[in-house]
This record gives sequence, structure tokens and C-alpha cells, in this order.
Amino acid sequence: MKKILLIPAALLLTSAAYAQDDTKFITTENNIEVFNIMMENAPQNPNIKDVSRFTLVGKDSKFYLGMGANVKMVGDFDWGAPITNPNLFAPSAISAADPGNKGQTTFSIGQSNLYWNFVALPGSKNQVGLFFDINFLGSTSKPVIAIHHAYLKYRGFTAGYIVSTFTDIQADPVAIDFAGPNAITFIRHPNIYYTAKFGKDKMWSAQIGLDMPLAEQSDFKEGKYEHGKFNDNSNGKVYNPFTTDGTTTQFVHQRMPDIPLFIQRDWCGHKGWFRVSAIFRDLQYRDLVADKGKGKNRGEFGWGIKASGKTPIVGGLSLTWQGVYGKGVASYIQDLTGEGLDLVPVNNVNGKLTTVPTWGAYGTLQYNFGKCALWNFTYSHVRAYAKDFGGDWGGMYKYGQYLTSNLIFNVSSFAQVGVEYLWGRRMNYNREQAHDNRIMLMFNLSI
Repeated sequence: MKKILLIPAALLLTSAAYAQDDTKFITTENNIEVFNIMMENAPQNPNIKDVSRFTLVGKDSKFYLGMGANVKMVGDFDWGAPITNPNLFAPSAISAADPGNKGQTTFSIGQSNLYWNFVALPGSKNQVGLFFDINFLGSTSKPVIAIHHAYLKYRGFTAGYIVSTFTDIQADPVAIDFAGPNAITFIRHPNIYYTAKFGKDKMWSAQIGLDMPLAEQSDFKEGKYEHGKFNDNSNGKVYNPFTTDGTTTQFVHQRMPDIPLFIQRDWCGHKGWFRVSAIFRDLQYRDLVADKGKGKNRGEFGWGIKASGKTPIVGGLSLTWQGVYGKGVASYIQDLTGEGLDLVPVNNVNGKLTTVPTWGAYGTLQYNFGKCALWNFTYSHVRAYAKDFGGDWGGMYKYGQYLTSNLIFNVSSFAQVGVEYLWGRRMNYNREQAHDNRIMLMFNLSI
């Protein structure tokens, strides 16, 4: 914890060391140049304010430093099959509720965060940006500090702990639920990527990156699927019911980084855009049957394609949307992360794993009532096609549905309140299903 806090402390000390008579605090929104540079350096998540109200401008404008905080309190009431996490409404986490446990009230301040936005040599070719923030979502039972972002930007390169290039974060609809649509291709982990902007008014952009690999494999025990098992389970083995001893494959460390990329065209003064994305993966595992039981490492090719964007319709009405399809990319889809659906056993073929076809799509209608309020309606659907592969799937995830509507009011430039209704449903291949309803209330103070 002390090491985490030393990073923003170092930024403050650096700023103080350079302080001169013309070093001053300004109101960020009153200076378009400063605001745009700080916004460009921020993650640009529509659900989190990440450009501070005030910015420290250094001598000769050689650096900008912004510090801010969002204090966010949410209260939930669930009925049906309650999800225990008060901040993340994921249909994949829904399971039939025990008698007497079909209602739940929870509160959380876990979405509150602190952030530091630092830019050196702003506006020059050698501009360097640092961004660091923490929230309190490290535990579902109590507030625990967790790193949310930590990255560096220089000459088009971004490196650190940030969302993947395969994530169109600006297409994430405004919501009180921290998870958002179950079909969003959202994953945050260490990666590095390069961004280029070109064309008239920089209306075109392209990006390519290297992501830390994450391959999730299904866990079978006595021929039964146990959902939610990650590839780093205690024995690292995948169990197949078609063999005598039940064990034919084993998890191994991944060798190759994932390679995501996109190209995007903006219009309407950058208020609308259309993006086409792709990702390529080399998913490694060990075949324990090969070479007469000595074992052999094998790889499966995973890939995904995605289209996303925002379409202004008329006035304050707009449509934000995304559709993704692929094989071996389940860990990149919000609702399937942790379900072990990148690789699964092949039916009646010992020692062989294969990728699972999956798709997801969502659309959000949004109406902006100027500066006073915002309304959203979202429907999202995710489906996995694992039924033809080996194993007695039992409670295997077949599809999940997510529906939400919210109304968020700007009480002042500092404070927001909101109300949100959510409905989620999980359907398994054995036709077991469960659904949950949730009402969320929010109070957010940005300082």
C-alpha cells in the first residue's frame, strides 16, 4: 500500500520543486487548451470523471498536474436471484436463490476513486503523460484499495495498466452499474499500444497493441462442468470424462501476447464514430496423451472481430452500439470472463482442446437533456456455443441477457444523483435459468 501511495506523492513533490512565481492553479474548464490536453491523457471512460476541476500549471506551462476524487455512494435492492456484488451486475453471476434469500439490500462506496493526471511538455512533440488512479473495489465485502489505471503516454505509445485496444471504452454507456452491458469487450490488464491519428481534422485513427495473454480453460471433475473455474486452479488440469483417469490436458503458461487492433472513422465533429476491431491469439495448453503419455504442448488459434460506434440521431438523442463475434475470445467479453470458455475439450478426442464460438451485442439509446440530466436505455445479449464439445455440461452458460434504464441528474457542477433499474437473466444448456432485478440509487460528489 505504501508503494502505491508513493507514486502520486512523487508527482506532488516534483511539482513543488518546479514551483515559481508564475506557477498557478487554474480552473481547467476555463482553459480549452489545458482541458483538451488533460482529457487526451485521461482514460476517457464516460462513467468516471477523470479531468480535475483545477489544474496546477507550471513555469512557462512546462507541465500540468491535476488531482481529483469522486466520492460515489450506491444503494441497491435486488429481488429474484440476488447478485451479491453491489457494484457489478453480471448475468453470468446469477444462480437460483435459496428459499428465504430472494431479496437483498446493499450499500457500497467501492466505486469512489482518487486520480492524478500529469502532463509534461504539453503540446510539444515530446509531450509525456502519466495517469494513475485507485478505487475501492478490491473486495466485494468491504472497501479495499485497488489500482484502476497506471500508465504512461509518449509519442503515440501508451504502456501500463489500462483497457485493451479491443475495448471501445467510449462506447460504454453511462450507468450506475460499474460492470455495464454484459456484451462489452472489456478487459483491463498490462498492455502496450500505438495510436495514429490522420486525415482531415484527424477524423481517422488506428491503433495496434500487445496485450498480456490470458487463456481460460474449462475445469471438469468427474465429468461435470464447474463454471467459473480459471486456468490457474490448484492442479492446473482440465478433466475429460471420456478417458479412464479423466485427465488428458493441462494448463501451461502462455507464450505469445494477444494482438488487438482497430481502425476508426469519426464524424459530426468527433461526436459520432464507427470502429472496426480485431484480435488474434495463440492459446497454449498441454496434451498429456501425446507421445505415449509423455505429453506435448499444443496451440489453438483464437480470433475475434468487432464493430462499435456512436450515431447521433437528432437533437440530444443518440445510439451507442457494439457487436462482437469470435472463437477463443470469451475472456474478453464481459459476461464470459471467468467462465473458462476460451478452450474446452473436444468430444471423444483425448488430449485435445478447441476454441468456443461466442458472440455478444448491445445497443444504448441515450437522450441528453443539456447540462441538467441524462437518460439511457440499454439491451445486451451474450451467447456461447459449447454444447457440441466434450463433457456433461450441466450448468454451462448458454446465454445471458442484460437490460437497464437510468436517469442521472446533475444537481450542480460538483454533485450527481441517479436512479437505475437493471434486469439480468442467465440460461444454461440444461435449461436451468435464473433472473435478478435490481434498483440502484446513486449519489456522486466530484472534487
